[in-house]
Amino acid sequence: MSTTLVKTERLYHLDLIRFLAALYVVFYHYCFRGFAKDNYSILEFEPLESFSKYGYLGVELFFMISGFVILMSAKNSNLIDFCISRFTRLYPAFWFCVLLTATIILLYGAPLFSVNLKQVLINLTMFNGFVGVEHVDGVYWSLVVELKFYILIGLLLFFRLIKYIKIFAWLLLLVTVLQIILPLSEAPTFMKIIYLVCFASKSPYFVAGMFFFLFKTEKNIIKNILPIIASYALAIYLMSKDIFERNLKYDNAYDINVVYILITLFFVLMFLVSSNKLSVFNKKIFLYFGVLTYPLYLIHQKIGYIIFNNFGEYINKWVLLIIVITGMLAFSYLINKFIEKPLGTYLRKKLKENNFLNKLKSNSI
Repeated sequence: MSTTLVKTERLYHLDLIRFLAALYVVFYHYCFRGFAKDNYSILEFEPLESFSKYGYLGVELFFMISGFVILMSAKNSNLIDFCISRFTRLYPAFWFCVLLTATIILLYGAPLFSVNLKQVLINLTMFNGFVGVEHVDGVYWSLVVELKFYILIGLLLFFRLIKYIKIFAWLLLLVTVLQIILPLSEAPTFMKIIYLVCFASKSPYFVAGMFFFLFKTEKNIIKNILPIIASYALAIYLMSKDIFERNLKYDNAYDINVVYILITLFFVLMFLVSSNKLSVFNKKIFLYFGVLTYPLYLIHQKIGYIIFNNFGEYINKWVLLIIVITGMLAFSYLINKFIEKPLGTYLRKKLKENNFLNKLKSNSI
């Protein structure tokens, strides 16, 4: 079957889903993770813990959506345009948020949090996770996984292999299976490199997202259902191991059945998106929620903990929680409006006008 795909319209309900996933991550950090582990926060929100503790799974939903939208943008693109798109989408807000978080840590984070100039400078490249430099904020770990995915997609574009995307996706799942059979700790060096390059423990979500996109564009679930089922099975299996390890850290706080239900709901949700069953929610207004997602994710964790720790003894904790979440949403809007959008647009324009890049593009790279 031909892999030529029609141009896909923006799916505004994905913006809403992304925003809700990010908000769930915020609740995880503020209402469970901060107090439950490492004393990051002095405030305990016990009534919300049973709900909030599963919010870390929002990142898995991010990865699934990423597989969907990145393939949507790359399928009929080229390496130069793809790199420009990803660079101008990720870096403007990231640069600002790294500098903001580092500044807040330097001013108010001691003794719990600290940062140094070398760490900040390397973080600004977004590749610090590749060279073992600690993240300025721990939430950046997921960006390392995203970058690996982008790099692999970029290589497919460079070698003009994007038409073999299904084979590539199956190979990612194969690497995940190999890591289950031969764990990272026991694997020879060359296999460890493959595991790390292919983000084996997270690839089922990206693969599922890609095949959900192919299902939507090809309008044929039968030809795409098998890798989706395989991705689901691997995600469930890997989660069983993850929950075992989490329960060791968090005193058996997690119910594996709840995790299974949430992962299942993510797959069902993406199926509904792909089969146009949620078109009633495809409203442009949700774009305004979507633009908050990335800056909210980047700034909320350590800055939020620092605010809790500095004001938690003087302000009612529930009032403070509402103030912090509302403030984070408002500030995310300002970052998008005055940093992310204008700087991204400027950089995109300049890069698209760059003669060297245009020569590379004209040479069919």
